[in-house]
Amino acid sequence: MKSLNKFGMFNFSLILFVFVLIMIMPSYGEEIPKTNSSMHVTISIQPPNVGTPFDPSEIHIIPNSTVTWINNDNVTHTVTSGNPQQGADGKFDSGLLKPGKEFSYTFAEIGTFNYYCQVHPAMKGVVIVNVNAVPEFPVAYLVLVIGMIAVLLYKNRFGIMFSPSIY
Repeated sequence: MKSLNKFGMFNFSLILFVFVLIMIMPSYGEEIPKTNSSMHVTISIQPPNVGTPFDPSEIHIIPNSTVTWINNDNVTHTVTSGNPQQGADGKFDSGLLKPGKEFSYTFAEIGTFNYYCQVHPAMKGVVIVNVNAVPEFPVAYLVLVIGMIAVLLYKNRFGIMFSPSIY
C-alpha cells in the first residue's frame, strides 16, 4: 500500500479511469468495416420539432452499405432523395411511412445523397458514401482523455497536488 501512496491515489485513479474509458470506447462507435464489406446504419425518424428529426442527420458509410430509416414518430413521413427546393431526384423514395414502419436502401455508389421528408420539408438529412468512411466517434471522449493526460502532465511537472495525500 505504501507504493500506492507514493505513486499517488490521484494518479492511480486517473490512469484507471482512462484505461476503462479506452476499453469501452469501441462500443460507442460503429464497427470499422473490412475491405469489401459493408455497413448497416439505422436512422430514427422523430417528430419534426425535435433538434434532429432524422437521427443522426448526417452519416458516413462505405459503398454497398444499407441504411434503414425507422419511423419512431406518431405521424406519417417520407424518406425522399433530393431536397425541398428542387424536389425529389428519383434515387430513392420510401413512399409514405406510417408510424413504426421502416425503409431500407443500399448505397452502391460513392457520393453525397441529400434526402428530406415530403410531408415535412424542414426535415432533412444527408448520407455520404466514401471508401474512406470513418465510423462515428464521440469527440467528447477524445477531448476528455486528452484533458486528463494534460492535467496529469501538468501535475507531475509542477508538483501540484489535486487531492489530499493518504497516509
